Amino acid sequence: MLRVLAKPALAVVLLALVGCASTGRPPQFIGGADLVYPTDAKANGVEGRVVVRYDVTVAGTVANAVVIESEPPGIFDDAALAAVRSWRFRPMVVHGEVVAAPMRVSELVFRLGESAYDDLPVPARDDS
Repeated sequence: MLRVLAKPALAVVLLALVGCASTGRPPQFIGGADLVYPTDAKANGVEGRVVVRYDVTVAGTVANAVVIESEPPGIFDDAALAAVRSWRFRPMVVHGEVVAAPMRVSELVFRLGESAYDDLPVPARDDS
């Protein structure tokens, strides 16, 4: 099973809490490419995880994605970065203004066996 577990950075959590008291909302995931399990890792039964830090732009795209931790090192980094860079969001809104959401952090967990993508972020509904 491939798992994607989001762990927001403290700054983003604080911004989200401040946003709850005002007219705003955090970035909302709306889609992206499937996580691709590296062929060699899959063939050798290797599982692992990658922690990626990135910014969500005012356009809802991902910028500045970097690996900040991975286990085993280097095996899943490219696959994790490719997935995160494909993600799209409804941008963050603070006090009615669209703003960037810097320093987001997500953990992507690569597991073999069960059905894939069970824990991808759920796309936001468009209630407009």
